[in-house]
Amino acid sequence: MWNRLEHAYGPAGDVPGLLAEVRDPDRAAAAVRELDHVVHCGGARVYSAAPAALPALLGLAEDPAVTVRPAVVEVVGDLGHAGRTADAVDPAWPGAWERAVPRLTALLADPDVEVRRGVTYPLAQARDVWRVLADRFAVEPDRVTRLGLVVAVGLHDDPAARDWLAGLLGHDDRAVRIAAVVGLGRLGEEVDPAPLLDPEPEVWEETWWAAPNPVWWLHREVPDPRLVTAWLAHPHAEVRRGALWASGDLLGSVRGSGPDLLPLVADRLADDEPDNRRVAALLLASVRAPFADDLALAARDVYLPAADAALAALALLGDERAVPLVVDRLTGPRLGLAVRRSRVTWRLPPPLEEVLLALSAHAGALAPAVRGRLGATADPVEAEALQRVLRSWQR
Repeated sequence: MWNRLEHAYGPAGDVPGLLAEVRDPDRAAAAVRELDHVVHCGGARVYSAAPAALPALLGLAEDPAVTVRPAVVEVVGDLGHAGRTADAVDPAWPGAWERAVPRLTALLADPDVEVRRGVTYPLAQARDVWRVLADRFAVEPDRVTRLGLVVAVGLHDDPAARDWLAGLLGHDDRAVRIAAVVGLGRLGEEVDPAPLLDPEPEVWEETWWAAPNPVWWLHREVPDPRLVTAWLAHPHAEVRRGALWASGDLLGSVRGSGPDLLPLVADRLADDEPDNRRVAALLLASVRAPFADDLALAARDVYLPAADAALAALALLGDERAVPLVVDRLTGPRLGLAVRRSRVTWRLPPPLEEVLLALSAHAGALAPAVRGRLGATADPVEAEALQRVLRSWQR
């Protein structure tokens, strides 16, 4: 049977063996990862192997002898999410999922708290189970699981579910209030974003939905630029980190929000957290923000990735102070500047070619170092970029 089914990499004949390996404590973790890789594979499509594997996955999740039950539940959640969002879904999937939901709701009372935390993920992909989730919230002793239950209810577009979420806006747990605000916002309700101003990021570290940063998740759910400006000055470094990532979204997609954010982003060049300094510089580089004096200082940061990003941002402004630093990078043991372009402009420094072309007014001072680098590099991509720069300067 399995060889007639397909997963992302062809015939699914390997799936029964992987399912069996999940019961082997020594192989279980790797087997679960491989199952997610071949059966889910990013969720762009639900293959015919998925509905066939689902009952076996549930059996593994229910078996106390299996050592990786939370990871198995996560695979089920990934498949459930794909079943809800993928463009191509195998015809057998809806029925298989409908039969799976009662077994998933039974896991809400599992003795293993990690299983209870995890099962809120697949149940967030289900439909018409919000009352079960709400009932469990009333008796669930684990805080992280309670938050997951609220977030899962927020994916159920039912007027009564909205009323239940609204009733949590006065809850004595701030994190529950935040989860309720997110759920109501997702359901299209006008919400007061005030509870999100102090999100307590450590509360969300063990949740499935807020990775890699809870503040960035909150921004995606409640995209309010006023929140981002407040978070950028928050005393918690993780909140500021999420605010910087959110700033990248805003600077790239929301017209008119950039000028208000840029001075606040520039302030983060002196952040206590080194990587926040790096991200701030990358954001300024992505829009060529005119903070040359701040960038000139930041380009000498002792945290080298932050210095790299600030130097690139300074060079993109054509600032003469970048020239000797770029020469040092071209002639020294550590380039620290990207050779290839990032798909997301603010995640990596702009490419070396762009940096050098922005300094074309100083080509005379830079050309000897560029030629020396061209003669020494073994990277064909870098060599081609340097050749294009030299040709451009000769025009």
